[in-house]
Amino acid sequence: MPTYTTYDIVKDRVKQISADLTQAKIEENINQAESIVDAVMKMTARGSNPDFTFDADKHGIIRDATTCIAALLCIMYDSSGFSSRAEAAFICDLLWNEANRCLALLYDEKGKNYLKNL
Repeated sequence: MPTYTTYDIVKDRVKQISADLTQAKIEENINQAESIVDAVMKMTARGSNPDFTFDADKHGIIRDATTCIAALLCIMYDSSGFSSRAEAAFICDLLWNEANRCLALLYDEKGKNYLKNL
């Protein structure tokens, strides 16, 4: 089953993600983020009956949205890797702004059709 992002990509996006978060916990956040992206798009590349075939080279916006949301969820779960709550909140704001920008484009019918036909 394809995945829109990976453990390594999420860890690379935010270096301060707590070392206490296990790979399994981060992958759980990735699964939740992928479900959010699928719900916004109202289609999926995952599962036994996908609506399109995910290609990371062509569908970078899907990967970016999922990575930002997964990293945000990780920080919300455990922000102990940051030097302060203010720093964690600032990074969360940056991640949310990027995810929100991507989700707005993925919600749009023209954007979805464009990505589906790549």
